[in-house]
Amino acid sequence: MEFTPLTIIAGTNASGKSNLFDALMLLSRLAETDKLQNAFKEQRGEMIELFTQYDEDNYASEMEFAVEMLVNKKVKDAWGGIADLKYTRLRYELKIKRFKNESGIEDLAVVFEHLENLKHNDDIWIKLIQKDKLDYWRPKILKGGRRAIPYIFTEERSGFPTVVVPQDGVQGGNKRNFPLINASKTVLSSFDSIDFRHILAAKEEMKSWKFLQLNPEDLRQPTSKKTGEDTISSSGQNLAAALYRIQQQDNYNLIEISRKLNSFLPNFTEVSVIDDKENKQYLISVKGEDGKEFTSRVLSEGTLRLLALCIIEYDEKHTGLLCFEEPENGIHPFRIKSMARMLKDLTTDFINTDMPLRQAIVNTHSPVLVNEMIQWKNDENVSVHFSQMRTRITEVEGTKIKMNITKITPVLKDFPPQTTIVFSEQDRKLTIATIKEYLQTADFENTIKTLDSK
Repeated sequence: MEFTPLTIIAGTNASGKSNLFDALMLLSRLAETDKLQNAFKEQRGEMIELFTQYDEDNYASEMEFAVEMLVNKKVKDAWGGIADLKYTRLRYELKIKRFKNESGIEDLAVVFEHLENLKHNDDIWIKLIQKDKLDYWRPKILKGGRRAIPYIFTEERSGFPTVVVPQDGVQGGNKRNFPLINASKTVLSSFDSIDFRHILAAKEEMKSWKFLQLNPEDLRQPTSKKTGEDTISSSGQNLAAALYRIQQQDNYNLIEISRKLNSFLPNFTEVSVIDDKENKQYLISVKGEDGKEFTSRVLSEGTLRLLALCIIEYDEKHTGLLCFEEPENGIHPFRIKSMARMLKDLTTDFINTDMPLRQAIVNTHSPVLVNEMIQWKNDENVSVHFSQMRTRITEVEGTKIKMNITKITPVLKDFPPQTTIVFSEQDRKLTIATIKEYLQTADFENTIKTLDSK
């Protein structure tokens, strides 16, 4: 898939939309965990269930990932060191196998790892950015200065696959070797220094991926000062502490958040955060147009969701990828347009070079939200994909097997003729109208089935 700054993935329930988020979440965990098993334990289901299932008790022995990314031009390590990157377009590949260890228990190991810079002529995705802004997001390489060797690569040594890591920025420098003899963590996760700046940049990018499944109860709660947490969790915890931190950095941000919320919910005119010293906690409060004040404890789920997005937009700690599961939940259909606008505001517009790198992937089964994407049909920073379950016949170890797979297909948004981004399988593109009709029909049929069962 080629993702734009704002990517909408539409599909009915059980079409596999969440599987994509699961894969991205696993990659994010693998970039920082000290053990593969720990990353897998945080996923849905048992470890073996995350591998492709061919039939009963027959699972794939390996899983493979490849991800291309645009990273920030500067990277900072844990000790405050800062370095400029020569390349900002990177490709990371990873292969993991499962095997039975000496105790007869299912275990995991890395068998292949690779990180390289994307060559300019081979990079189709980067053409999404206007030519006059391209050098800002992907710095121009001086003649004769192109890197030919990957930052991480795997080769056979003494009969074993070995990951090799050359010294970054030094031609012919020393290489670090990591024999993959049942390797229990990724090599990428092992580097924390700007001495290996491009590896660190890829790691920090993948670590920054966030997965929002906002829980109204978590959004309503005050934040205790005893937790030490001031960043918003995936469920919406610490919202009040994050807002307090944003206010401390620049009080004008609080005014902007209030204006933003008021533009979408005119009955609320002001957002503030209460420093409850007696109970050692922070609490969010909003003022209505009649002057009455309400704490987050009594706000509706829809209001809290919109407020959370307003706060995230003005949070300097939020960069990178944001995966948002069904943002329309708890939102009245009349407010979906506001939600769509806020999601757009959250993401990078490559024309504006003052913006941080921010991307959002949203999965939805709402035809109303998909409909709102039409207003950006000429905006190449916004794309829509459609997720469906398909049946595929494949061959595994000489045996033909019928299995269900998720197919995510790009939707034709009537891009203008000058569009440069290229999607695969052009003949299978779908239209917005087709997707809306399918979702509405599927939702209607599901409703009828539910009523019949009752």
